[in-house]
Amino acid sequence: MRSWQYSVIACGVFIDLLTKRLAEHFLSFWVPKQLIPSALSFQLVHNFGAAYGIFQNQRAMLLGISGIVIVGGFIFAKQIGTSKWAKWGLCFLLIGAIGNFVDRLVLGYVVDFIDIHIFPVFNIADVCIDIGIGCFLLDMFFQGREATT
Repeated sequence: MRSWQYSVIACGVFIDLLTKRLAEHFLSFWVPKQLIPSALSFQLVHNFGAAYGIFQNQRAMLLGISGIVIVGGFIFAKQIGTSKWAKWGLCFLLIGAIGNFVDRLVLGYVVDFIDIHIFPVFNIADVCIDIGIGCFLLDMFFQGREATT
């Protein structure tokens, strides 16, 4: 891994954890703060599971899976990050995994606060995981196109 990747990961984790602490300080469980009515609001949620509420109250398992993803990501970074898209994908995946891991480890739950009304409430780490997966998919698409030409 290159130093720029460590910097991106550190900044991303900092932003994720900062926004979660701000959400806990300024938001309520019961009264959402509407930004765009019926489309976007901020509301505090403590998620004791994983994405979309699956694996509720499975903290040890979720910590283990996150730990494996984080350690594996750093150990196998050279093999994973063979292209521009894969390097960015790994950075975003690690931001998300580390951010939610820290919450689960320290608080026992993940702080979610972004509500777009068509998905369960989520956070910056969740967005980073999605971006990371998107980058890996783009990498697979472009790698496949290069192989056929």
